[in-house]
Amino acid sequence: MLMHVTRIASVFIIIAMCAVCADLTTSQESPPIRVEPAANPGEVPKGVEVLTRGPVHEAFASPSTEPRATPLIAKKPPTPIEEMPPEERPEGDVVWIGGYFAWDDDRADYLWVSGCWRVKPVGKEWVPGYWREVGPNTQWVAGFWTNTPEQKAQGVTYYPEPPAPPNVAPPGEPPVADNFHIPGHWMWSGDRYVWRAGYWTRVRPGYVYVQSHYRWTPTGYVFVSGYWDYVVARRGTLYAPITVDVVVVGPRYVYTPYYAVRDTIVLDTMFVRPAFGAYYFGDYYGPRYVQIGFEPVVVYSRRHYDPIIVYQRWHHRDNPRWHDTQITLVIERNAGRAPVPPRTLVQQTTIINNNVNVTNVTNVIAPTKIVVAAGGGKVVKIDSATRTQVRATTQANQLALSADRRKSESIIAQPGTTTKPRTTTLGVPATTPIGGPSVLTKNPPSGDSKGAKTTDLSKDTAKTDLGKGRTKTDSKGSTTLPRLDSSPPRDSGKGATTGKTPPKKQPNDKK
Repeated sequence: MLMHVTRIASVFIIIAMCAVCADLTTSQESPPIRVEPAANPGEVPKGVEVLTRGPVHEAFASPSTEPRATPLIAKKPPTPIEEMPPEERPEGDVVWIGGYFAWDDDRADYLWVSGCWRVKPVGKEWVPGYWREVGPNTQWVAGFWTNTPEQKAQGVTYYPEPPAPPNVAPPGEPPVADNFHIPGHWMWSGDRYVWRAGYWTRVRPGYVYVQSHYRWTPTGYVFVSGYWDYVVARRGTLYAPITVDVVVVGPRYVYTPYYAVRDTIVLDTMFVRPAFGAYYFGDYYGPRYVQIGFEPVVVYSRRHYDPIIVYQRWHHRDNPRWHDTQITLVIERNAGRAPVPPRTLVQQTTIINNNVNVTNVTNVIAPTKIVVAAGGGKVVKIDSATRTQVRATTQANQLALSADRRKSESIIAQPGTTTKPRTTTLGVPATTPIGGPSVLTKNPPSGDSKGAKTTDLSKDTAKTDLGKGRTKTDSKGSTTLPRLDSSPPRDSGKGATTGKTPPKKQPNDKK
């Protein structure tokens, strides 16, 4: 009891220090639901708690960690709750991707990862994850972005387990100031894996590059080819996770996400948990979380490629000590000497109400309109009929695709026994964005690795640094796009090699 009181008191004290420390800076079909305008959208009903920390929705951001089977959970997840898209969306080309249950170690129970508005990576569709039964336990099988199918049925190949990455020398300093290094990866060629070496490429303002990687499934490993994605601030809207007491809210409860997470908080308090292959945000500081596998992304990035941190380091290129400052901040937060964010909406509200003289306390979550406006964007109201249609379409697609995955991945691969790839089909529907064309999707970086393309980016983006929200003029004018790492997993052998022998030089590699 004393420790609990001390913890709450510490939160108040720590947040009040912000002014001083600011520089350390199993699914079922459901009957149709009639949507009615909420009298008070921000009111949280009894039995629901809004959290200001938790997993980042996989479709919003996922780390490309080494593929591994996720931990077994000795408790089955509840039936997915009914979720209605919010009454507002960010303007632009967004799709609604539904939520899912995730395991919460602190409560030894499940929390709900709210759905999100997402600007899809160009040429990509989301394949949702699912929970599978393993004897008395359950296990999460992660989702992934796949190439937009030309037909409804798309081939998906499950590969044998890839080897561990070889020991290679660090790439060293970039040959040009705006270059970054994309690490190598294993590719299947003929009847074996070959290593494709990494290479230098150019930063694209407003975009991050997700390296080629594999995702574990019960039947094998899915290859996700590298692609350009938007910076976190321009991906859409991430919503706060919640906990739900079904007994209290009742079986007919319909949840509508209302509180969005500020992208600055996601970046400032971002963690990676390799065992689950997921990002988290919020207060996961201290020895307990180190012990159960949470690692701040800024620390993780010192040993592994992380696209978000790679971009942030370039974004803060005028401050060469930015990364070191973030490491120091992590150390100070772990030791309790620097502010940590509140863990729930109730805590956040209490802290703000008790620190009326502190003008720079940053909310972790806020209504959609406020969060979008803070990033320089606008929201668009959605009528009830559209929301109902979006919910029905999203749920139907997610249920069908999850069932398709379960069927395709029901053949369990035992470690070391799978020696050949197996290809099957998945019914991946092409999702249609709600809004009109977004400025973010006008001639984005190409994902084609079979030859470079020359694009005058100044005509389409005015050299806007979308990460900083300011405009820059590139004296070089047009830019030649680099060779992009998005070729299919089956490789002809060109550009690939075994052992430590480097691959043949590609025409657009940086020398």
